Amino acid sequence: MAKADKRTPDQQKQGKALREEGAKWLNRVEAAGKLEKQWMDDAEKAVKAFTGETASNEHTTSTTLGTTYDFNILYANVETIVPAVINSPPAPDVRRRFADEDPAGKDVAEIIERSIKVQVDDSKLQVELEGEAQDAFLAGRGVVRLRFKSDIVKDATDEIAADDASADIGAPDADGEPESGEDYSAPSGGPPAAGQPERLANERIEFEAVSWRDFRHGPAKRWGDCPWMSFRFVVSRENEDSAFDSAMIGMQTSDQEKKARGESDNDLTGWEIWCKTSRKVYFIDDTGVILKTVDDPLGLTNFFPIATPVQPVELTGRLMPVNPFSIYSKLADELDLTTKRINIITNHMKVKGWYSGDAGDIANMLAADDTEFVPIGNADIWAANGGLAGAVAFWPVEKFILVLRELYNAREQTKQAIYEITGISDIVRGASKADETLGAQQIKTQWGSLRIQKMQRMMERGARDLFVMMSEIIPAKFSHETLQQMTGVQIIPTQQDLTPIQPPPPPPQGAQLPPDTMQQYQQASQAAQVAEKARQAKLAQMQAVQQLLTQKLSSMYRIDVESDSTVKADLSRQKAEAAEFLQGAGAYWAAVGPMVQSGELPKEVAVEIFAANSRLFNLGKSVEDVLEKMVTDAKAKAAQPETPKPSPEQQKAEAEAKTREADAAAKAAELQSKQEASAQDMQFAREQHDMTMKEKQFDLRSKQIAAATDQNQVLAANGIVPPPIQIDPIGGEAVLKELAAQRQMFGEFMLEVTKALTAPKRIIKDQQGRPAGVETIQPQPQQGMQ
Repeated sequence: MAKADKRTPDQQKQGKALREEGAKWLNRVEAAGKLEKQWMDDAEKAVKAFTGETASNEHTTSTTLGTTYDFNILYANVETIVPAVINSPPAPDVRRRFADEDPAGKDVAEIIERSIKVQVDDSKLQVELEGEAQDAFLAGRGVVRLRFKSDIVKDATDEIAADDASADIGAPDADGEPESGEDYSAPSGGPPAAGQPERLANERIEFEAVSWRDFRHGPAKRWGDCPWMSFRFVVSRENEDSAFDSAMIGMQTSDQEKKARGESDNDLTGWEIWCKTSRKVYFIDDTGVILKTVDDPLGLTNFFPIATPVQPVELTGRLMPVNPFSIYSKLADELDLTTKRINIITNHMKVKGWYSGDAGDIANMLAADDTEFVPIGNADIWAANGGLAGAVAFWPVEKFILVLRELYNAREQTKQAIYEITGISDIVRGASKADETLGAQQIKTQWGSLRIQKMQRMMERGARDLFVMMSEIIPAKFSHETLQQMTGVQIIPTQQDLTPIQPPPPPPQGAQLPPDTMQQYQQASQAAQVAEKARQAKLAQMQAVQQLLTQKLSSMYRIDVESDSTVKADLSRQKAEAAEFLQGAGAYWAAVGPMVQSGELPKEVAVEIFAANSRLFNLGKSVEDVLEKMVTDAKAKAAQPETPKPSPEQQKAEAEAKTREADAAAKAAELQSKQEASAQDMQFAREQHDMTMKEKQFDLRSKQIAAATDQNQVLAANGIVPPPIQIDPIGGEAVLKELAAQRQMFGEFMLEVTKALTAPKRIIKDQQGRPAGVETIQPQPQQGMQ
């Protein structure tokens, strides 16, 4: 008797509804596979032919001609086209859609562009694009998807979780490991289990080329109208509980099914289905069990995590691709048949023949080695019967040569037919004929690569789609700390930026400060005000950047791939193009320059013509920006009123007037310098006179004191009380202090005089530019001098 199911009735009811929904999605995926079965069969044959696992099945049987392609034209074509359409990482070009003055917008554009460059560095994107191109030109469809990943940091213990947190919320890797470190035991769509506070760090975007076998999509005529897409996944059975929602799985499976799933050694396989209508992601295994659902993990405008698939053969109103090899597979079989016949005939082209059975001398001769001669008996008889030529008959290899020549010609014609179908010209392969002229090779290069250029644009379009998606993910999923560390652009203000700059404290009320001190205080106050304004402007710009990063940037910015960035340009062609541009530019300005100077041709018109012709050359983003700025500046200058050009007589008079003004200014400067020197000499003499008078006065007072002292000593010796000494109010100590102060002032005065005499001077002019005086240039104080 079967054991009772431990699920509650409500759980059984919910599980049944989930199983029905899972079966519905599996039916849709299966129907999408059946709709594209013919293409998938052709793609499988092409892959086997590319890897040498299939045989030519036309014109003959494999038992006769072998089991694989002897001339693998498919391998040669794919390995030629893929490097021709993608051989270098794409370069993002992010700028404001309109060239307005917007510092915050410029910073955001730089942040997004640098962030994208960091994600595509080390050829991480190029490798996946090469895989996409190989799938596209081998099978018929190439797909690249994005995955957002990050590390989980536990703030409480400052430990980084070992598992990655992905925007797919547990979407499995190619190796079967879960990509998220969150707790998946919580109900789908609910909050994570309670625990230590966690945050995301080391955010990054990874790329994955999805195999054409592992991709399905809903019915639509355009990719923008596609209702759902699905991706195949494989997860090891041990990681089922950690990668998916075990509670949801338990509601859908009985006890027996749970036991069978636990005992199974097979990997867990299924489909990751992105539904655009409900904006949910469903993980469903091959038995119809919904493993997990996630609400809009990336928040993209187009919802799906892929760029527009690359399909070399596209039909309007049809998304099913066409296998490129199926278009010329019959010609490839014919080419392989011709090659196999060439090999068979070549194997039979051997030097052999026959002779009479009794001719023993001929047998000895045929067995001889190089440069070895053997004797022949009865030479006279041999000579009479025509010699060796008449006795030996050789295998007719010349007939084989004629057949081989025709087979080689037929093979070359078949190859040319395949090249015409695929669009691969011989110049793309680097092959050309020796008798071809340079013009013929250039024509083949120009017209033979048109279809290659179309394929290159398809790859650039796919890279642009990825960049647009990244421009939406980066502001929404990356923290400001990560963006600041990744790009070097400051987004978060520091403590110094948040601290207001205080002006210097004002002087006490009513205090009289020296002029120099007051001037220094005013200068410090002005500097503090300027620094505070700069701090507030910096904070305002960072706030504007943070606010702008919360908006949909794809509609505000033009995000593109730089021209030819996915294909390394031919150096010789690039140099020739640059030389041609420089030569043409020199000839143009040599012819137009005199017309612009004479006024026959306006300058802005000449610049506009030059810029229009320059756009015909592939000069790069920086040169195009400079040309655009040159045109804008020329137009702005032309809009300003032009001052009338003076006549030659007026120019001569102005030059003479300037010369006279310069002479007068020099004479005035010399006169003022002499006057200043004379005034300084007079001041010096006056100071010296005052010092001499004070010294004499001090000497006189000293003598008076000495005489009074002698007189008092005589009176005291005779018994008479001496009267007090009457001295001048100016005491000796005061006089000494005053003399010392005078000497110090005199020394400082002489130092100032010397500086004034040796300091440089400049001429002061009035508003009309005429000399009005001379001013001494004060030398700047040196920093760090003690």
